[in-house]
Amino acid sequence: MTSADLNSDPRTDSLADSAYSLIRNRILDGDLGVGAPVSVLGLATDLEMSRSPVRNAVERLLSERLLRRVAGTIAVAAPDRYELLDSLAVRTQLEALAARLAAPRIDEQTLEELVVIHDRFRDSVDSGDQDGARRADSDFHHAIQDLAGNECLAESLERVRTQVILGAYATAWVTSRGPAVLEHERVLRALQDQDGQAAEAAMIRHLDNLTTRITREWRAQDTAEDATTKRRSTPRASGTGR
Repeated sequence: MTSADLNSDPRTDSLADSAYSLIRNRILDGDLGVGAPVSVLGLATDLEMSRSPVRNAVERLLSERLLRRVAGTIAVAAPDRYELLDSLAVRTQLEALAARLAAPRIDEQTLEELVVIHDRFRDSVDSGDQDGARRADSDFHHAIQDLAGNECLAESLERVRTQVILGAYATAWVTSRGPAVLEHERVLRALQDQDGQAAEAAMIRHLDNLTTRITREWRAQDTAEDATTKRRSTPRASGTGR
């Protein structure tokens, strides 16, 4: 046992874990917006905690890149497009592995739970409930991650998925939801058949398509912004008629 272990206070560790979970959930739920400044004192006051556990939680979130130091302050991270694409590339491979490992482990109860989550996702998309669709989408992927039964994979996925979620707040891709319903159904069918290779392939296709839809939307946004800038910079012709 080290001196650090002897000096560790379980109560402080528990409070730090609680502060970490509360702050992290606020970030991922969008309550603390991308780029929003945060402070240990402000968070401690808001959470009605002492500063020590909140400070520990903030340091942990900094190490996970959910928070970043910006010009001497701390703010919610705002991944740029390149960071988001990097995270999506890694997520694709990890999620595909999770689907392959999950397929032979699925049972009737877990399958029913996935079907309920998928139905909730589809209904939210159909009704235009973006928040509901986002939560159901996250629940679907989390359920497959948990079913895979690999703690190392789960930890790696959790970290990279947070970067994708932050990128989702910084970049809208509403058009991705409709096609994702059909792609989830393909993953679900492969899991139902306990076909690991098919589940892996369906997950790769789903997330590759998501990346394609996101980059397509970026191009559309850039084109619209360029057109707006061009209109604003073009001088109006002065009238010469009497």
